[in-house]
Amino acid sequence: MFKFKFAAICRTDKKSHIHHLSTIASSEREARRQFASRFVLVLSARIRVSGVAA
Repeated sequence: MFKFKFAAICRTDKKSHIHHLSTIASSEREARRQFASRFVLVLSARIRVSGVAA
């Protein structure tokens, strides 16, 4: 499992500022799926997480 961190801009707000989002997922695709409907995402980090139950 990994912690994915993204820089994100809201799709519907033209004056949106950059949001910093993070989530735990097994792949980048799975992590992006959680936010992609609301945000344009740029991956900023992938950090291995130990001790997370699958």
